[in-house]
Amino acid sequence: MRDERGRDRQHQRPGREHRLTPRFSAEELAAIQEAAAQVGMTVTGFCAEAAIAQASGVRAASLDPIREILADFQAELYTARITVGRIGTNLNQAVAALNTTGQAPEWLLTAALLCERRMERIDAVIALIDRRLR
Repeated sequence: MRDERGRDRQHQRPGREHRLTPRFSAEELAAIQEAAAQVGMTVTGFCAEAAIAQASGVRAASLDPIREILADFQAELYTARITVGRIGTNLNQAVAALNTTGQAPEWLLTAALLCERRMERIDAVIALIDRRLR
């Protein structure tokens, strides 16, 4: 059993008003403690997430460490995609400013193509992760 406290499930305000007190054998409790430790949750939070997931027929991401890691990775990719989109906006602004002079720097086309390739790759990775999460 882990000594350090795991993370709680998402808190609600106002707090949840109903409480259950399930009882477990020593073997059942040990199995639940191990499963909660594997995903870094408290035993109580783990039991609540598992019960809600089972009742709703949906596997909770927080109970599957691989799924949770992929979901975090997917969120980071969305952030990266936004950044690349901003680069594209900056390139567009550079083109608008350069249109006034009639001269485009040599690097502008290369930068635009690189931005487009990166955006396509990020979209492909996000789509792959999304398919695996479903």
